[in-house]
Amino acid sequence: MSFLTETAEPKRMQISSLALEDLMLDTYLKKLFAPHMAGQRFDWTQYLTTSPEDLIYRRDVLRTLTDYPVLIRRMTDLTATLRQIALIKDERMLGAYGAEAFREFGVLQEAWSRMKAMQQALTDCDREKPLPAGLQNLSRVLEEKLQANFGRDFDTEWSKRTTGMEKIGSVAVEFRLNDEMQTTGAALTMLNMPKYVKPHLLSMNREKGMPEKPVEMNPLREMTTPTEEMLEAELTYNQKIFLQMLYRMTLDLDDLYQDLVFYLGALDFCTQMAARQVPLCIPAILPAGSKGFRTRYMMNPVLAALRPEKKPVGNDVSFDEGGEIFLLTGINQGGKTTFLRTVGSVQLLFQLGWPVPAREAAIAIVDKIVTVFSHEEDTALEHGKLGQELETMRDGMDQATPQSLLLCNEPITGTSPMENLYLSRLVLSSCKVNGFKGIWVTHLYDLASGADEMNRTLPGSKISSLVARAEKHGDSVEATYRIEPGEPAFKSYAREVMRKEAHL
Repeated sequence: MSFLTETAEPKRMQISSLALEDLMLDTYLKKLFAPHMAGQRFDWTQYLTTSPEDLIYRRDVLRTLTDYPVLIRRMTDLTATLRQIALIKDERMLGAYGAEAFREFGVLQEAWSRMKAMQQALTDCDREKPLPAGLQNLSRVLEEKLQANFGRDFDTEWSKRTTGMEKIGSVAVEFRLNDEMQTTGAALTMLNMPKYVKPHLLSMNREKGMPEKPVEMNPLREMTTPTEEMLEAELTYNQKIFLQMLYRMTLDLDDLYQDLVFYLGALDFCTQMAARQVPLCIPAILPAGSKGFRTRYMMNPVLAALRPEKKPVGNDVSFDEGGEIFLLTGINQGGKTTFLRTVGSVQLLFQLGWPVPAREAAIAIVDKIVTVFSHEEDTALEHGKLGQELETMRDGMDQATPQSLLLCNEPITGTSPMENLYLSRLVLSSCKVNGFKGIWVTHLYDLASGADEMNRTLPGSKISSLVARAEKHGDSVEATYRIEPGEPAFKSYAREVMRKEAHL
């Protein structure tokens, strides 16, 4: 990466593809980055870091960008050009050559011009007020890329070599005829461009006075314009040379391109959250190993962005800094899974160096997020749903460390309540003794009610209770989507929820 890290070697946070699927943040971020990418998937997880220095470094860049709209405009323009280069490269490398590539040479001049404009804007803003290290580094990266890909006199050379390029005077074409005098092929044999200083695109044989070779005929296609068809016959070779150069340039500029997309995605995220009236804050970074996680009025960013008709409810949460496992019980469809995903999403956004959707936050860095969710049974497997769940649980326990965030969503459901309780107590005891931090959603009241005894008899993390609150009105009950500390909820109100959903 070119200017996104303060440290020499990035310290990456780990997250599995299963955890990304469980938390659902990946779905939202794919849509967020898509407008800036050239039809490619942007792997935002490569930017997850465990380095406090990198988090501060990126935050400073984002703060400064919001203070200088001119930098955002220049960054947006440059990213759009790099996207165009990537699109041309990808389309042409698939073999879609055509005379239209003649006009695409201009993307080189546009890339040079916009890189210079970005560099000049950084210089002007730095004179006004010293820029943070990340943006000063961007200026140096731009200078290196300009020299490596364009050279010192690119503007002069471009002007000289492209004079008259689009002012074609006249052309001559040779046609091949069959016995019935029907045209079966055509080739460009002369291109008269008086203002063209150095005719790269003409036949090298004619330039050097070499003996004529047989004209290579191309099969006729339906013409859009005669000029385009005639240019296509002569310029195919030159297009390939151009695209080879473009391909090398794309490889060299790819790290810059992706870093710019990362920052523009962060800015788009802030704009979308503001439009949904979701508060954002820059979390305090708690000391390494503290295991703390404190937020006030935390909201789910995916729910806010993708379901604007439903404003998310703000919730608070505070983990004990020595390590804590919350057992979350309460009403069915009361927001327990959403709360779990919110905690995971906030942790991920924090470790990207982005603001998080909360009014206040103080968070410790984790080495990974581990999710253990109960999924639909895979009927292709032989060992049934319980076997699947136990395998997922075992994998999660193997991955987790005392510095991880563990999120369990009713991890065991494929057996009787008594066996479920027995297995869950075994796993929960192991989590406690190993000093894990996390949240465990459960409908097992006896599991949650036994927390005090486990805290007395076992060392390690503290086990506490959270409850999804409900309001009862006569025979009906309403979820408030508020998650609060409290005694384990004895009822999940399944009958009341069923009546409401079925309109009984």
